[in-house]
Amino acid sequence: MRRLRTGSKQVIRDINRSIILNLIKSHGAVSRAELTQLSSLAAPTVSDIVAVLLDEGLIVETDTVISRRRGPRPVLLQLNVEGGAAVGIMLRADGMTLVVTDLMANVLHRAKQSFPPGLAPDELLEMVVDTIRVQVQQAGIAWDKVLGMGVGMTGVIDSTTGICRESYILGWSNVDVGGRLEAALAVPVHVDNDTKTLTVAEQHFGLGQQRDFVLVTVGRGVGMGAVVNGELLRGHHDVGAEFGHVTMALDGPPCPCGNRGCLEAIASDVGIMQAAVAADQVRYGGTTIEQLTAWALDGDEQLRHIFEHAGIMLGIGVANLINLFAPELLVLTGEGLRAGELLLQPLRRTLPQCTFRGRLEQTSLAVKPWDPEWEPWARGAATLVLDDMLRLPLYEQASPVPPRRAKGANSAPRPGH
Repeated sequence: MRRLRTGSKQVIRDINRSIILNLIKSHGAVSRAELTQLSSLAAPTVSDIVAVLLDEGLIVETDTVISRRRGPRPVLLQLNVEGGAAVGIMLRADGMTLVVTDLMANVLHRAKQSFPPGLAPDELLEMVVDTIRVQVQQAGIAWDKVLGMGVGMTGVIDSTTGICRESYILGWSNVDVGGRLEAALAVPVHVDNDTKTLTVAEQHFGLGQQRDFVLVTVGRGVGMGAVVNGELLRGHHDVGAEFGHVTMALDGPPCPCGNRGCLEAIASDVGIMQAAVAADQVRYGGTTIEQLTAWALDGDEQLRHIFEHAGIMLGIGVANLINLFAPELLVLTGEGLRAGELLLQPLRRTLPQCTFRGRLEQTSLAVKPWDPEWEPWARGAATLVLDDMLRLPLYEQASPVPPRRAKGANSAPRPGH
């Protein structure tokens, strides 16, 4: 559990700074006098904080506001969207998607990089570092403008330490992703589960704005993110919301996590492929999920039965989420939804049978097309940096974060330098 910072003048200064920065961001353009009124801070305190933020380039003074009152017109302050940049990546076993954003998470540059199979963590992360250096340079961003980077990746991720506790898709266990990237790039690095970074993107830019919602992804695995009272649900030790590993059948198919009958072992791409091979090794062995989906859509009854069972199990799982969270919105997305009505029709049919009375009618169900470029995941990862910049600094950092580089340091340091 994160430790609260003890009371000190520095804590108070940091909190006041965060309050002013958030007010400037949320109001778009605001005067010093308005900041004093909105924050209930003393005018000299507001002026001192504004001076520091101006010096750091995080805010700028804009044209004076139009006013009919006599005397000097107030100068407005607003977030300087060009005052810094964030890097976000979606890390997969076969490659990565990268975005560079401004301070409002507008994408300035995007790129993809594939990886050869079987790379060890050190080798893969070295490729990540090299790709980031090249792409930030190609984006035309000076390195001293990079405020940090966010990483979304599959697996059980401890976002407080940046450690990948376990990822059976990547084959990693207890890999210090954040620490290694921070050491190589000398910027703060925020590492999180990829479904959580997608949930962050949905919260800021998608259907989840100003709403409590649950997001479910279906693809190689089954994932979930939830926003409750404006906060991303994390759970104890930051490993909550493992929706793909709720048990649907004690004697169900084996899951890569080591248990049996997990939702992921039934409704994910991998689960569907394993069920098809178990049903007919000769016909379905060695095929891809895309081919199986095409055959099912063309009328293969055995495959249609497998997809229907997966959709029913997914529907039961989603119904349980609705019963537990009573969300205003539930978003379904992911590459697994390429199957369309093969999964969605049995899912919709199952929901009324398994939801507590009234809950289903109070929840909007949205199906969002999957972005094969993975950009929303990467943009959500970049937003982790910007959220951290605006978050009230109430907790101690789990590990030291490299200091912001001096102006003029335009290239990323290399490991060992």
